[in-house]
Amino acid sequence: MKLFFQRITRLPFWLRLLFFIGVSGVLLIAGLRAQPIPEAFAQEDKLHHFIGFLALSFSCRLAFRRVRLIWIASGCLLTGILIECAQALMPLRTASAYDALANGFGVLIGLLIAWYWVRD
Repeated sequence: MKLFFQRITRLPFWLRLLFFIGVSGVLLIAGLRAQPIPEAFAQEDKLHHFIGFLALSFSCRLAFRRVRLIWIASGCLLTGILIECAQALMPLRTASAYDALANGFGVLIGLLIAWYWVRD
């Protein structure tokens, strides 16, 4: 598994950037939909937030390896907060502190995973 992630980090910058843009686009489209995504079980959206921001922070770290972790974490957290604020302004959506917390945990775990595999 480590070899797989080492190969990913050696991909050309434009390819890593494309992966990051794709993850960001999916996250924004899902977060700014007019209606919430239907849930199969209670609080499923927290899982979506966690996984989405894990993928965002991980792909951001892979794409921008020379940027300090604090800036990547701050940018990802700010993105999550801004999406929650935008949802508060939509008629069928609501902002949630728990969603923002799930975003934060996703960012933290995503950066920890990226740090573990990219540290060499």
